[in-house]
Amino acid sequence: MNAIQTRLAPVLAVACLGVIFWPSLASASYTITPTSKNFGNVTVGLVSGSTSFTVTNTGTTAVTVNSYALAPSQFLFFAGWAPKTLLAGQKTTYDVKFAPTAAQVYNGTFTIYVDSVPTVITLTGTGKATAAKASLSTTSLDFGSNPAGQTSLPQSVTVTNTGASSMTLNSIVVDPPFAVTGFNGATVLAKGASLTLQVTARGISPGTSRSVLVLNYSVLPSNGVDLSTTTTTPVALAIASFPTLPVATARAAYLSTLLAGGGTPPYSFSLSTGSTLPTGLTLSTAGTISGTLDPSVSLGTYPFTVQITDSSAIPNTATLAMSLQVLGPTGSNCNNITWITGQTKLPGVPLNDLGTGTYIGKQGGLYPGGSNVRPAAHDSDGVAIAAGIQPLDANGNVDPVNGKIGILSIGMSDTFDVFLTFMADANASPSKNPAVTFVPGAQPRASATMFADPNNAVWNPIMQNFLPQSGLTANQVVIGWVNDGNTTTGTFPSNMQQTQANLESIARNLYTKFPNIKLAYYGSRFYAGYSNGTVSPANPEPYAYQTGFAVKWTIQDQLNGVASMNYNAANGPVVAPWVDWGLYDWANGLLARSDGLVWTCQDLESDGTHPSQSFGREKDSNMLLNFFKTDDTTTPWFLKH
Repeated sequence: MNAIQTRLAPVLAVACLGVIFWPSLASASYTITPTSKNFGNVTVGLVSGSTSFTVTNTGTTAVTVNSYALAPSQFLFFAGWAPKTLLAGQKTTYDVKFAPTAAQVYNGTFTIYVDSVPTVITLTGTGKATAAKASLSTTSLDFGSNPAGQTSLPQSVTVTNTGASSMTLNSIVVDPPFAVTGFNGATVLAKGASLTLQVTARGISPGTSRSVLVLNYSVLPSNGVDLSTTTTTPVALAIASFPTLPVATARAAYLSTLLAGGGTPPYSFSLSTGSTLPTGLTLSTAGTISGTLDPSVSLGTYPFTVQITDSSAIPNTATLAMSLQVLGPTGSNCNNITWITGQTKLPGVPLNDLGTGTYIGKQGGLYPGGSNVRPAAHDSDGVAIAAGIQPLDANGNVDPVNGKIGILSIGMSDTFDVFLTFMADANASPSKNPAVTFVPGAQPRASATMFADPNNAVWNPIMQNFLPQSGLTANQVVIGWVNDGNTTTGTFPSNMQQTQANLESIARNLYTKFPNIKLAYYGSRFYAGYSNGTVSPANPEPYAYQTGFAVKWTIQDQLNGVASMNYNAANGPVVAPWVDWGLYDWANGLLARSDGLVWTCQDLESDGTHPSQSFGREKDSNMLLNFFKTDDTTTPWFLKH
């Protein structure tokens, strides 16, 4: 059903020389759909999916959504902002969720004011109790140190329903370098029933990884097991790649370069006797799997075994059983597996691999001088600030018992998607400091230009809805995660200098609006080449790649002591939080960067812009969670001590 409102402009009759002139009638009309929503049964403690309410200007003159109101508090505002003016034919959406706090029926209203006229949407939902209870045999698994390419010994996790009613373990989420076996799809666990899982770690490049195994249930909040491992440089010859290759797309181009270590290079790769790749793909002796999947290749998982031989006097060999999953086309340009720069006609190089090299005259690296290492003085300041972070009460006073440490996200829809997944994963992690509380401030279509304006309406739902729904006040926001950009056009570097100016304004706005904010972590866009050529791509390549420079230059201004980014009272008036990289996640499609990161077509939705629910959101969330669990400026307050 539609709510339809029509407003006639005042009609004036003007007499002149005996003739009456009637101006044309101008009308404003709009619809709001739907006019009611029943969220059905939702278990107490869980949150329903969202419902969109659309305001459409069906008239010939502009209308303005002045404001909205939502009650009671069990109905949560999820996305959208006001005031917002809609020209003829334009529309906007407002999203609402249902989160019951008791086993009862809830009746509510969502009132939308358009040109000051209220339209009341009726809401209802029922909270249901459950007697199920999910208990885990451990809260953490540490796999110690393992050479790249060596799978750790398995460790077990047992989930048991210790409650009085049945439940379903719907899904398990785990990301490389970790893997789980023993789960074959949604599993019903009756009262007292258990399921034992086996978890392993297999790193591909040296470093420490910290993640979480997340278990999702039908009638219970998710819980999880913290995972950690350290990958070292291999000595014995090994294929260091993860056994499950990046996902391929049917009838599309594919690329994957196998990694090796140990032994004596150079190495030679081959398929073991009896093994084959899906038709259209070949394996080179250098370890590159490439080609275009033949139309005859069916969807499914293809196992094969790869052999590697080194150059020792008496050659060593090693093998690895691998698999490649082929999924259907996404709707985006899945053949755009790499982005070739228009200037050099060479593949674009991630900033952290570009180093002292240049892109259109601008040096790479995440920091000045082509470095990827945070400057020592800046790191020292960040560590000192982090050490002083404590939970705060609603007035901003230290409260170690009941206080909160708020993390606020700022950005557009891709940030919105990733942060929601990050929240779910982090809240399932037993090692997260319980005082850390998330505020999903990022919103679809909220560009950096909009957040750069302190008076823009995109700030209103943060203050009006997202903070109170998270149980916080502005005084309790201590950390920012900013990953924003603009629908980009123009020529580099001037286009990114404008985005840089926006990002710096956002830092100052955070400091003004949230008086106790201390740290702000910035990120840039991931690979967007699969969107090139689609209908109205938001920021295709090279713009997604170029946003990394805008972030780098923002941080560089603070490193250089620019007054408008000052965070240190010893250097003058403080106008911004301490700012640094939170995550640089751009990789050139399936062309792996030095740490092995790739973006497959399946990692993005059909528009090639937004991270997919099946793959991309979890991948990005996992990288962000690893950052917060390992960085020396985050571990003092993000982790439980």
